[in-house]
Amino acid sequence: MPRRHHLRHDKTCLNCGATVEERFCTRCGQENIEPTETVGHLVGHFFADITHFDSKLFITVKDLILRPGFLTREYVAGRRASYLNPIRMYIFISAMFFLAVFAGREGTDKPHDDPPQKVKPGEETLNITMRSFGMVIFDLEEYKYRNIHEYDSIQQNLPDTAKAKDKGIERWMMRHNLGVKEAHNGNGKIHLEIDIHHDIPKLMFILLPLFALYVGWFYSRKKYYYVNHAIFSVHYHSFVFLMLLVFLLLGRLIPGEWSGLLLGVISMLGAFGYLVASLRGMYGQSFWVSLGKGLAIGFIYWVTLIIAMSVLMVLTYVSL
Repeated sequence: MPRRHHLRHDKTCLNCGATVEERFCTRCGQENIEPTETVGHLVGHFFADITHFDSKLFITVKDLILRPGFLTREYVAGRRASYLNPIRMYIFISAMFFLAVFAGREGTDKPHDDPPQKVKPGEETLNITMRSFGMVIFDLEEYKYRNIHEYDSIQQNLPDTAKAKDKGIERWMMRHNLGVKEAHNGNGKIHLEIDIHHDIPKLMFILLPLFALYVGWFYSRKKYYYVNHAIFSVHYHSFVFLMLLVFLLLGRLIPGEWSGLLLGVISMLGAFGYLVASLRGMYGQSFWVSLGKGLAIGFIYWVTLIIAMSVLMVLTYVSL
């Protein structure tokens, strides 16, 4: 039988050195027991921590879904021991979502090139689009020049007043496109699928505080601190990732273009509806006031998302 741990007779905390009047240190919270541990005690601690985490996670997720804004209100009021830490919950849920999104996905930067073709003067197009979540599609058709050297030679011989002479950003883009063309054996038609899922979590960590800032614009600075809005942002994005995870799994169970479109529309409506409900639950204003503020915050945030994803796509293009 494993030996039970007894309280130390010495009232000095082994962790911080403070005086321990009872079983736990009032300064750091460490239990004042003999430091020698048995294997049985370690196993007991392991299962206690697991079940404690599971119970907290269940309670927290249940209230996150069924009581929008409640967790943020409880956190701000200081009632935190019964719930999972907001940051820990966000990391756990978002990690599960990204694992589900990219499980089984093949490698990145996958080219699909046509065989080299004869030059067709005057033809050059570039399209950059986003497909699915975190996949940038890069399509280039370039038949005007064979390589950068040919382009530079022709451009140098053109008079400065010629319309065909590229300058500034046009010149940079043309040389960049030709560099990509050369890297793919001079092929005139190139299709690249570039997986940027590693950049999406980093982008979300930038958008989280921005969302909190937008929320703060619509509520009294005297009554609420920025950190209150930041916790609200973490809880809101945790719900959004959880909802998207469920819809992602449903989309795989019910394949089809129409089912994917329907789930996408429902997810957008669900995210907005939850935002309005959370604003009302956290800040205590009427439904119509919360709806108006939700519309404004949602619009600003969608514009930010579009800009952020566009910048990410441009940076992806630059890094080719």
